[in-house]
Amino acid sequence: MASPGSATSAAHEFELSYRAHPSVAEDPFYVAPPEAANAAPGTLLKVERESDVSLYTLPPNLSLSRFMYQSQTSNATLVPVTAYVLWPYLARDYGDGLPVVAWAHGTSGVNHECAPSNMQNLWHHFQAPYQLALLGYVVVATDYAGLGVGADASGRPIIHEYLNGPAQANDIRYSVLAAHTAFPELSKRFVTVGSSQGGLATWALAERLVAEPMEGYLGTVTISPVTRFLDLATNPSIIPVLLLMIAPALISSYPDFSPGQIFTPEGQKSLDTYIALKGCNTVLFNLPLKDILKEGWQENAWVQAYQKTAEIGGRPIRGPMLVITGAPDPTVLPQTVTDAVNQLVNANSSASIQYYLLPDVSHAPAMFSGLQIYLSWIEQRFSSNPADPGFSTHHPKPVRPTSAQKAEATWHIQKQTEPWQAT
Repeated sequence: MASPGSATSAAHEFELSYRAHPSVAEDPFYVAPPEAANAAPGTLLKVERESDVSLYTLPPNLSLSRFMYQSQTSNATLVPVTAYVLWPYLARDYGDGLPVVAWAHGTSGVNHECAPSNMQNLWHHFQAPYQLALLGYVVVATDYAGLGVGADASGRPIIHEYLNGPAQANDIRYSVLAAHTAFPELSKRFVTVGSSQGGLATWALAERLVAEPMEGYLGTVTISPVTRFLDLATNPSIIPVLLLMIAPALISSYPDFSPGQIFTPEGQKSLDTYIALKGCNTVLFNLPLKDILKEGWQENAWVQAYQKTAEIGGRPIRGPMLVITGAPDPTVLPQTVTDAVNQLVNANSSASIQYYLLPDVSHAPAMFSGLQIYLSWIEQRFSSNPADPGFSTHHPKPVRPTSAQKAEATWHIQKQTEPWQAT
């Protein structure tokens, strides 16, 4: 068995292999222009209309654009953010421009190198963005602030506010506005779809739109959503990972916070390694994670303060919402999602809220298994069919038994390197 050190190094080499460009630091696209210093949120800062698709593992005949725009952090500080647009070969025709799905990605990491727009498979590949584009939707996908653009126009580092609902809601909101500026052929109408961290982000945007509506908003799909990261404290397999990713935001946001308040010496080493390698998810899950948190870390004042800033739930929302989660999800425990949905219903007595609990489906696989459900829901929204009123819970019955299924993906998408690999 490989030692933790060699496992981490191998994971890092793997991450390097799936970047579209060797580093965001070497790609001028990710450098904030001077006008980013004062541009209003939603301003288009730069656009790459035809990205080099040979650098990516996209399905044939899809095309890619990248753009940078101005967003805001959770405390309304201006921040430049990048996004990609994944274009279909043929678009669905609803009579008012190309239909837009604003995609919010799940956790890719918290370092600058973890931008999906610089990953060959756009991070979620056939889990969602490829499928949406192949079925005729234009996918507008934010990287989130701190992923991709490493510094603002004055050179100050941008730190990703991991699992911060209001911050990522801003990133979705302003990506859609900037995309409309860059590409007038897009329909003003759009839905949002997000998974895990992205489920948190789309839910947070639905809350934000009550007070700050957006033209064309049709509703939200949230898959396997995190609503409060402290609710995952009872999940010993995931909480050390989450704290390693939240730590940079704590350090940046609260001068009186230090990692030693919540991490053991072993945890500090793992955090230092993660930051030094500019690692993403694969590195993260191959760091030493045993016994890295101190007893009582949940009571840390800065952890509590960040949770209060970042959390969502129990508030009014705008537009219909579809929530999908796996009944045996080992990452975001389904009871936490059910509790959040119940609080949502209590705060929205007249809203259309549909909740699907998928038997035998894990965390990320909910994107595959829930695909038919949310594609039908999206089609109904763009077709101007009203969403079913009120709250409903659904427990679909799988066609085949659990014993006939594979619970997790055991493959990844890799670029062709030899002619004989073509099919």
